[in-house]
Amino acid sequence: MKAMVGVNVAAAVLCGAVMYAGTQPWQEQTEAQASEMKSAVVHKEKHFSDVSAYTRNLPDFITRQIESAIATKKPLTLVLATSAKETGWPQQLKKELEATYGSDVFIVKTLSYGSQTTGELLSSHIADQINQLQPNIILFEAPLKNDYQKLTLDDTLKNTDELIHQLKDLKKTLMLQPSQPYISQTESYEEGVEAIRGVAEENWVHYLNHSLIWPLHLGEYINKNDGRLTKKGGEVWGAYLVNWFTDKEKID
Repeated sequence: MKAMVGVNVAAAVLCGAVMYAGTQPWQEQTEAQASEMKSAVVHKEKHFSDVSAYTRNLPDFITRQIESAIATKKPLTLVLATSAKETGWPQQLKKELEATYGSDVFIVKTLSYGSQTTGELLSSHIADQINQLQPNIILFEAPLKNDYQKLTLDDTLKNTDELIHQLKDLKKTLMLQPSQPYISQTESYEEGVEAIRGVAEENWVHYLNHSLIWPLHLGEYINKNDGRLTKKGGEVWGAYLVNWFTDKEKID
């Protein structure tokens, strides 16, 4: 009898040891997974905390898209439609967006339309060209500089209004900005900028007015021969947009 009790006790001990040995790896795996999940949550919270430090200049509708891109790991395609060359301020902005948010939040694509006027952009169906780039966000430059020697301001406003309607039909986030500064004998750059602002507001389009950063004397920012921006002028424009999108670079 005592021998049988001894056997039973030994069997129970052995069974317990086997169960412990069997459950220990599972417990360790579970604890490891829990630790990884906790670490991921902390990392996510830290990431969003970091992002909030860079989105203070942005409207809520852009901030929400950035947060969604991070949470879903689906990057936003930002299309820059501009008279500037891709190697100018668009490249500057692209570089800083990647440095700030990482390489998996923004995909920046540039559609450079060069010297085309608003009328020519309508004829070339620029909205269709932009749509082919599959944008989530569109930053469109109203080509005031290209227009002012060829069209009246009234024509520019009418064409810009039509361009906005075509771009809004794409059902994407749309923002508008004026062109670089220019010197005109018939109208001031500031007059054109404010007129474009009016068209943007009438259509409920967010307006990025970089005209305020330009100094009164534009000698070192604009090329005397063709009126285009110098390298320094392009950097000033880029710095404004970098500051707006990231709140990192201050404009003097």
